[in-house]
Amino acid sequence: MTKISFHLPDEFKDGVELRVREGAYPDVEAYLRALIRADLEQEDRWEMTPELAAALAEGDASGDEGRSIADIIADGRKRWNA
Repeated sequence: MTKISFHLPDEFKDGVELRVREGAYPDVEAYLRALIRADLEQEDRWEMTPELAAALAEGDASGDEGRSIADIIADGRKRWNA
């Protein structure tokens, strides 16, 4: 087994320790191993396909309509509920 050392921001450390105290994992190492295992086993990762790249480029090229985020969300909700 290999030993890896790294630094965590305090809020990460506090969150990890909380998960252990809650009983979700027996110790910090078990929690980190579970996170790494889940990441490595994840099969539905997104991939930059030519279609996605084209859609992103189209969005960038379309420019800013001058609408606020709130306006965009409200418009989306109207279309969703229609």
